[in-house]
Amino acid sequence: MSETRQAYIGAERWLSVHDELLRTLAHAISNRLATIAAAASVLDVGGVPDARFLDGLRSDADRLEGLLQQLRQLPRRSDAALEPMLFTDALDGAKRLIEEHPLLRGRELRVVYLGDVMPVRAEPGALLHATTVALLAAARVGPGPIEAELETIGDDVRLTARHDGAAADGDPDGIPLAHDVLAMEWLLAGSNGRATAHPIGCTVAVPTLQASRRRAG
Repeated sequence: MSETRQAYIGAERWLSVHDELLRTLAHAISNRLATIAAAASVLDVGGVPDARFLDGLRSDADRLEGLLQQLRQLPRRSDAALEPMLFTDALDGAKRLIEEHPLLRGRELRVVYLGDVMPVRAEPGALLHATTVALLAAARVGPGPIEAELETIGDDVRLTARHDGAAADGDPDGIPLAHDVLAMEWLLAGSNGRATAHPIGCTVAVPTLQASRRRAG
């Protein structure tokens, strides 16, 4: 398969994941707005609301603000540059981005650190999106809790996302894990990232900050 074809498949797969996330966030925002609108109707009736009512309203407003912040993470920046960053920041952002996704509903997401996780040099938005693809891919191919394992191996920091269950028999939903891998590599092309698939998930790797500087020098 040509590099152009691989890039096309990767971009197409990311856009599919992007649309799933957009629908999920739009649904969650709609639910929060409906709750706040209902609360406003109660206030219109008059009377002094009790503390629990006001606390609930504040909680809904805070949650709505969080959802809007997640929504702002979805667009890709064409002018993004490589920056020193922590892979853990991308992982934290990805966890927030997918917490309303149907694939994660009722499932635990565990993070495991294997030794010291070194800083990396990457496009922050691209690494966030690639990490999101990895977590959703692991959730898609099997049941049980999702485990995200971070470690530094040589010149790379690697995230391995896997589900805690049996390996799937074939590609679920007709979507090969190879397409998720191509999506991650397309997203991380400017960050020198790589991705691989395994039976119960996938791994994404980006160079450490030290290795990136050494190669640039």
